[in-house]
Amino acid sequence: MLKVIALDIGGVCLKLHFEKALKTLGITSPADMPVEFTAATDMLEKGIITSVEWTNVIRYLTENRFSEHELRTAWAMIIGQTIEGMPKLAQELVDAGCKLVFFSDTSEIHMQEVYRNLSFANMITGCIFSYEVGVKKPDKAMYKAFENEYGKPVFYVDNCPANIEGGQREGWNSHLFTSPENMRKALVNTEIL
Repeated sequence: MLKVIALDIGGVCLKLHFEKALKTLGITSPADMPVEFTAATDMLEKGIITSVEWTNVIRYLTENRFSEHELRTAWAMIIGQTIEGMPKLAQELVDAGCKLVFFSDTSEIHMQEVYRNLSFANMITGCIFSYEVGVKKPDKAMYKAFENEYGKPVFYVDNCPANIEGGQREGWNSHLFTSPENMRKALVNTEIL
């Protein structure tokens, strides 16, 4: 039987650079983001609005200073490079007979960048994304969507405590990510590696 590993993306597989994207849009800190900007981004990540609708809202909020292409490019800047140590750990998991599956709150704008930037994207064999499910973690429906497609994972890793608590409520073996080394220790302790 294949052992399924549920992997969050941002902060686990890839570095995130919110400040770079915001600075490009003339926003000095996340605290300065207009409420409408945050709401539109939340709806984008839940698939409630399309990326075109999102860019229309953000263009309005930024007084049409940016084209649709410029906004998408700026927002894609959030997605950084692979976290050091994760490619080796991913390979160890695959070699141990595990199936790596993305389990992430994200948008289609970011997914294009994820597959461009993640050095071990070829090892990922499945995905559950918030913009396809219609809700974000820790909503119970995200975990159920994962289970309906892949069953209960033998191991779930995320860098957000609330999402880990959501996994624990569903009876998942959930681990708060702090580093690839700590993740490896947890995998060894649970006899997955």
